[in-house]
Amino acid sequence: MKRFVKFCIVGASGVLVNEGLLWLLTEFAGLFYLVSSAIGIELSIVTNFILNELWTFRDRSRNRGGSFNRGVRFNLVSFGGLAINMAVLFMLVTGGFHYLYSNLVGIACAVIWNYVVNLKWTWSEGSFGGFRLPETRAGAEGTVSVIIPTYNEKGNIEKIIPQIFSVFRSSNISGEVVVVDDDSPDMTWKAAQELGRSYNIKTVRRMTEKGLSSAVIEGFRHASGEFIGVMDADLSHPPAAIPDMLEPLQTGSTDLVIGSRHVSGGGTENWPRRRKIISMGARMLARGLTGLKDPVSGFFFFRRDIIKGVKLNPIGYKIGLEVIVKGRHNKRITEVPYTFSDRKLGRSKMDKREILNYVIHLARLYGHRVRRG
Repeated sequence: MKRFVKFCIVGASGVLVNEGLLWLLTEFAGLFYLVSSAIGIELSIVTNFILNELWTFRDRSRNRGGSFNRGVRFNLVSFGGLAINMAVLFMLVTGGFHYLYSNLVGIACAVIWNYVVNLKWTWSEGSFGGFRLPETRAGAEGTVSVIIPTYNEKGNIEKIIPQIFSVFRSSNISGEVVVVDDDSPDMTWKAAQELGRSYNIKTVRRMTEKGLSSAVIEGFRHASGEFIGVMDADLSHPPAAIPDMLEPLQTGSTDLVIGSRHVSGGGTENWPRRRKIISMGARMLARGLTGLKDPVSGFFFFRRDIIKGVKLNPIGYKIGLEVIVKGRHNKRITEVPYTFSDRKLGRSKMDKREILNYVIHLARLYGHRVRRG
């Protein structure tokens, strides 16, 4: 944490250098303000690099092949931080937040990005791990548990459950579905219980705690399968894709499978432009955590062993990103293409609060990396 504080102090000095040069070059040297700004930005990056080299990362200053290489890396990371600042600003303003507040959040995200990537790349040393929880119980070999968190999804749950078990039968999959419902006013939980008379379903009705990610974690506690999957109730995640996602897990070639909209063969259908922009910004902001094409996907399957001893504490909707960052998968992750279809029944839960929750969640995950650094 002391290193991070030093990094922030250096960053603040860079702001002063940037502003001072912008004023001096524009007012006294007669340069066009955009030219002055470009010079100020680059010189502030140079001074920040020197101070970080001599102070913040002094103990690592002999790594990575010399000061010149580190300086180039620091420049690239800094411009990446600038892009992140703009992406957060644009995403939050598009989501309805005031531009000044949005810019402050963007600056905070850029600072965290700059620190984490410089720590891992420019002045790299060491590795990161996860937090520990008591071991989870072993799952029945070869079996599958699909977790579906719900809130007011009665009409959708009555459609998706038969489809999932039809896929199970046709693909010879031994599986169960765990429905975790936040006491829906439309009595989704009751519809799931009634379906349980015909299908292998566990229904968990939560009376107090709310939220998608905590519902998924509750589902993990009730799951009995060796392989665990998470998917939405609204049919945006096609049950027909389940066999393709399970196959690399069953053969042992991977530990975590992400249903991806952004690899060859994947895509989206009937998505409004606003959702596409928000999704693009969300993916960009997660680039410092993982190189996956679709790190914010909510459709994923994994070997249950990868969450043993791991503390999962997400906020908002992106439980998958939490598993990607903290799970014990040794980067054995596979992306399988699927086509995301926007919901036909009910209302999307995506709103300004969830956008803000995602930014807070990202800050937590970057903070996790910082603490482990």
